[in-house]
Amino acid sequence: MSIRLFPPAIAKRREENGGCKWLSDWQVHSAHITAGAIDTLASGYETGPLYVPMPTGSGKTTGAIWGIVDFAAKYPDQRLCFMTPYQESVDKVYQSLIESLGADVVGHYHSDAMVDKNDELSKRIVVLTHQFIQYNHGALDDRDLFVVDEAIYATGEATLKLEHFSQARSWATTHNVCSDEFIKLHDFAVDLDRQLQASENKYVAPAHQDDLIWAKTIAFDLRLTDHSQTIENKEVLVSAQRFCEALLDGLVFLSKGNIDNDRYDPIYSAAVLGIPRIDKTVVLSATGGMVYDIAGTFRQNKGSRDYWTPPSYKCLKLVQLSGPDINGHYNTWSSGNKSDQVVSYVDWALSSIPEKTVYMTMPKQVVERCLRGYLGQPASGDLSYPLTISKHGKQIKVSHHARSVGSNEFKDCDAVIYLWDNHLPQAVAIQRFHTLADEGITDEALEDANGGRLVGNYQRIRNAQYIDNMMQQIGRGKVRNIDENAVAGKMTAYVFTDTTKFQRLAIQYRDCVTEKLEYKGREIGEPIGRVARIIWYIKGLNRRDDISATEVEGALNFRLSNYTNQLEGNADLQMLGYDYVPGERGRGNSAKFKWLDD
Repeated sequence: MSIRLFPPAIAKRREENGGCKWLSDWQVHSAHITAGAIDTLASGYETGPLYVPMPTGSGKTTGAIWGIVDFAAKYPDQRLCFMTPYQESVDKVYQSLIESLGADVVGHYHSDAMVDKNDELSKRIVVLTHQFIQYNHGALDDRDLFVVDEAIYATGEATLKLEHFSQARSWATTHNVCSDEFIKLHDFAVDLDRQLQASENKYVAPAHQDDLIWAKTIAFDLRLTDHSQTIENKEVLVSAQRFCEALLDGLVFLSKGNIDNDRYDPIYSAAVLGIPRIDKTVVLSATGGMVYDIAGTFRQNKGSRDYWTPPSYKCLKLVQLSGPDINGHYNTWSSGNKSDQVVSYVDWALSSIPEKTVYMTMPKQVVERCLRGYLGQPASGDLSYPLTISKHGKQIKVSHHARSVGSNEFKDCDAVIYLWDNHLPQAVAIQRFHTLADEGITDEALEDANGGRLVGNYQRIRNAQYIDNMMQQIGRGKVRNIDENAVAGKMTAYVFTDTTKFQRLAIQYRDCVTEKLEYKGREIGEPIGRVARIIWYIKGLNRRDDISATEVEGALNFRLSNYTNQLEGNADLQMLGYDYVPGERGRGNSAKFKWLDD
């Protein structure tokens, strides 16, 4: 594989940063591209929001640090905020920045930092966790540029029940704090609930009004810190504020929630991205930018799109697992029979693989409801993740699919085991699409969701979130160690999911090897749908040249011309390095899958 490099830029970056001997030329190049994205947005050469899609191990964080140092020198009158999901990342980025810029220029804050928040926020550069946005509305309005590690997790989300609005109203009237406004908020929620009960739909949205004075007062004028002595449940009041802010942006809807024959359980959903200058935001994404592409407002920065070579995954083996059919959502698996099936399956997986150092991840509910005894953990109480255990002669680190768990714990693991999908309520897909797309939620927009199942962009973003979570977890093992030839580390990932999701996952890892491992004779199905079969066939060829449509038709025994609309511009094909070019009249103009020369 030929690698695009900028030798003069690489040499200059090494000279400026003490040689950077721990980074390969490819990593220095990748970091330089990341730094460049910050400069092109700050200078106005590109318009945002931008995303930089490079996997863990590429050097994105190093590049962000270089870009921030460059920014501080080039734009002395501008202020910047760097945001990351993890406290440990805040500390590391902060330490690196003060070495170049000094503690008088760079500030940092998170809940465990022993610093004065106001002093830190007064500095030109500040490093924060995503959670800061949720509880400090307006504190970042003075920032000119944002660099955000995975912006989707910087959303300020609120999930409320009707009783939460009653609790907020009770607090407000008891303490005479914006009481009229909270009464109107409660009445608004009750009215929306009546609309849903009278509707046959699963979701309803209020008509968008940006002139609701009571909502503006709650969202922007109420300072909860001034009333902290009177507040017993801050989360409810913060969520009420977030709800009001989202309401003003048209980003609120109500769902019927968990429905059965005897229960009506409405859930109010609201979210705002929270970043004050989304047009001046650079997003660092470790999973290819799938979610941001779907949202539509984000664009890949020109440097990574035109001058960067993604790593090869020829040393990664993806193994699709089959598994037991356990009825119901994994929230219900604590019963004896279901729990026993989970234990038996996990033990089979650990005993069947040859690797000796393993990172295993699954939904948190499965760990805590089914596997406490098997993992040697107490029967009740909070667990401290990651868990470290020994089974079948292997050292195993166990965590769950939530992203709040740090990633450096597992970088030396030869195998990652990913069990059961990271299921999220359908409402989450609706919420995240509209938040990232900056598109209001209306009854018309919800038409796709009210048809009985998610379709369109809602389904696309939901599918992308499944793959995104798998990639985040797989990227925590040895595959993150990318060498000087841009080849990702040797590792095996064992994934228990359906065939469609597994194929989409494998497509993200160009050159990877795929295998199957079947549990007690349970067969793994074939691709569903002809377009999926076409793409999987192309993936299996593992070629780097044009492929004629005639060859594919001969192998699959059906014509491709009926699927032209689905193949042209297909994102999965493009991840494999191909564009589908329909045939035209004339010799040499037959349909083909054109290799996009990298």
